[in-house]
Amino acid sequence: MSDEPDRVAKLGVVDLAALRSHESTELEKLLNAARSTGFFYLNLQHDLIGGQISAMLPGIYRISEDFFHQPSEEKMKFYRASQNPSQDRGYKRSTCDETLEMAYDEVLQQTCPLPPVMQEEIELVDRFSKLCHSTCLTVLSSFSDALGLLGDQRFESKHREGEASDSGLKLISEPTLDKLSQVGDNLHTDSGTLTMLFYNQWGLEVEQPDGPAWAFTAPVPEYALFNVADSLQRLSGLKFHSPKHRVTQTGDGAGERYYISYFLRPEHALRDMWIQ
Repeated sequence: MSDEPDRVAKLGVVDLAALRSHESTELEKLLNAARSTGFFYLNLQHDLIGGQISAMLPGIYRISEDFFHQPSEEKMKFYRASQNPSQDRGYKRSTCDETLEMAYDEVLQQTCPLPPVMQEEIELVDRFSKLCHSTCLTVLSSFSDALGLLGDQRFESKHREGEASDSGLKLISEPTLDKLSQVGDNLHTDSGTLTMLFYNQWGLEVEQPDGPAWAFTAPVPEYALFNVADSLQRLSGLKFHSPKHRVTQTGDGAGERYYISYFLRPEHALRDMWIQ
């Protein structure tokens, strides 16, 4: 199960520190990735905030394990039956995974309900969420720079601090199964603006415009995997590509598997305008 698969996606690598410095070659890499596969790795290691995110990851994985190892009745205390069906706040479970999402606006307002197993780590969760949000906005701003956007045309103008949105940190438990043939169809695109993903096992398969139709993305400890999502594709006037992807496994074998994701999503005002 842990062996490298035959089909590995060749994705571009963009350096976060270079984006902060507005280096033209890095902005061009970013544009090329968004226009082609829609996926790219973000190298965090040369950046102060990126380095802090990497250093926090082991703690976030540990928190995920502690939460998902609890009895079902404990996790269900954080299920939110009253939220909009399109929202993922709190605890959810399906036939293939379990998730716990902590909304960014609730983190800012210090109203995000956290399970007891997280209470001692509240500063870590809070800091990690804010740094991921900040990093996503840096990438989004870099897209605006690369396209020469100004004022209200800039993408980040639809993601203002303090405005309600469904941005948030999501912890995901998606175990591998005994048999590869048991994996169900979960092909999808992401509905938000940008997705920032951390993982340490093979499992994410992406659609490729060139080469093999499908290929796995390699887990790279010092990188975050980013992808363009549906809202950014729309905001870009379809210049950017929101790619299809799915979670599967490289072969037979059941075991634990965790993903840490941050979803940057547009303000509710824009979302509401689009659905009118």
